[in-house]
Amino acid sequence: MTNTGYGIEMKGLRMLKYAVLTTVALLFSAGCKNRESFFNTNKLTYLEKRAPITMAKLAKQTTSGISVIEVNDYAPGLYTDAMTPSPPHADINPGKAFVVFWKKYPHRFVFSHEASYCPLLELPSGAAMCNQFFEGNLGEAELFNNMGRKEKNSFVDILESGHQRVWIRWTYFAVNMNDDSKPRLRGTEDYFGYPNGLMLRRATYQSLMPDNVVGYATDPVELFGVLPAGLEFKDVFQPDVKYKDYLTLTAMDLYSDIRYDIYWDENKNVRRNANDAALEAISKSKGCALVLPFRDGLLFAVFGNASGFPSEKNQLIDHCTPQARGGCGWGVGLWDHWPIGWLNSQTSFWKPGSPYAYSFGSIGQFFVPDGKRISSFANDYPEYCKDMQLNKWTENRIFYVLLGTADDWNEIRSIGKKWLDKGSACTSPDKIKHLR
Repeated sequence: MTNTGYGIEMKGLRMLKYAVLTTVALLFSAGCKNRESFFNTNKLTYLEKRAPITMAKLAKQTTSGISVIEVNDYAPGLYTDAMTPSPPHADINPGKAFVVFWKKYPHRFVFSHEASYCPLLELPSGAAMCNQFFEGNLGEAELFNNMGRKEKNSFVDILESGHQRVWIRWTYFAVNMNDDSKPRLRGTEDYFGYPNGLMLRRATYQSLMPDNVVGYATDPVELFGVLPAGLEFKDVFQPDVKYKDYLTLTAMDLYSDIRYDIYWDENKNVRRNANDAALEAISKSKGCALVLPFRDGLLFAVFGNASGFPSEKNQLIDHCTPQARGGCGWGVGLWDHWPIGWLNSQTSFWKPGSPYAYSFGSIGQFFVPDGKRISSFANDYPEYCKDMQLNKWTENRIFYVLLGTADDWNEIRSIGKKWLDKGSACTSPDKIKHLR
């Protein structure tokens, strides 16, 4: 049975709808000469990648918490001279970088192409901390050379740009300094940052030479620093009044008062305030921190049992002090092949008058077989690299390191313990956002 009233009503509604749509279309056409002009003035900008900006423009940027932006003219350590040609500098644009910045904190976290994208926790002075990467066993595969600087071998992607969290992924292929045709391993590192000034490093790797010891890495963390161009370590570290030297690198136990401090003086002498037993105790602690105690801020890296570094396999090694157990005995180790490159070399020693920002260090973190320790670096380290059970263990693990700045030593201890005491939950990125 037909409901004629309903049919008339629906017909009327359709006519009204048609009239409204016609009116809107006429108004729209009056405002635009054609369809193309409308779409040209209303581009889908949310689908476009943000273009890189300059460091000068970055200085004017603001954030409500934390943000990351790509820039096209960054140089590590406040270096101002040209970074051309390529090589010796990074390919395409050596000034390319991804800069994380905060609303409440003056430091930055920088992935610089010229610095092989190995991230730098950087203070306003240009002084910075490097946390290293998965360097291939025996030093056979690196990034701190011209091969490692290539965009195809090391690159960065922004996964979240802020304002309440950033997430950056760094992918790299550890390659031989003379030939990058056969990468030894592929590293994947995710970095998460929150408005409280902290960054979480999540690192893992895959061997690309699974039957060769050089396709693995047993030292994912190392404490290196960057000194700004034109400055020396005496300009950025606090002097010791009694000994007339400078506190330069520190390893500390988060769960006791044990500290291992390394001092340098202007005559290239090295002094430490503790012995091998103290560094061993820190290595076996359930949580420790490696620290660069700059005048304008303490830069730290925290890790421990809960974050993937079991104390029975963990060994910290002092590479500065000549008599330190297991170290290389570098003394005052200064190199200017990185973070600004000029030779296809992994070892170019800094000389006074060098125009480059340069690196210094170090205290290394190594994984060793259960029950073993590195006593002689030249003898024990190569031998332990042959342990394929250990190598496979490192490849199948995920490691977490907490990075940040602090005003004093107690703040480092408080933040580090609060993080590691969460147990397995410390590996969740959101667990760092309330640490301070």
